[in-house]
Amino acid sequence: MVSDIKYKSIFWDIFWTVLTVGLFNIWVQVRQILDTNELLGKPVYSMWKLLLLTLITLGFYFVWHEYKMTRDLYLKVHGVPGKDVAFWCGVAAFFGLWFVVDSYQQSLINLWVLRSQTQV
Repeated sequence: MVSDIKYKSIFWDIFWTVLTVGLFNIWVQVRQILDTNELLGKPVYSMWKLLLLTLITLGFYFVWHEYKMTRDLYLKVHGVPGKDVAFWCGVAAFFGLWFVVDSYQQSLINLWVLRSQTQV
């Protein structure tokens, strides 16, 4: 149920990720995958698949994952394809700026939550 998705603090996600030297980001990924699947109404993303394919492809699958998830979230939130935004998020992930991409993805999820709360 989409109403279970909660607004999450981007500041605290970054703070705890830095403090734990990146380990907290695993929890951020799990939350974002669960929330994105709920927003899309189907299980498109899987943490186990992400971990396995990222290891097998030496990180290249993670770039694809970040691109695809950004594209799907942008389309769901804005109603139009966000291929340019998704492309640049993929580029950012490739160059190790995954925390920027995760922050942007969280902002899209948060925007969806705020919009759904005002429509009630």
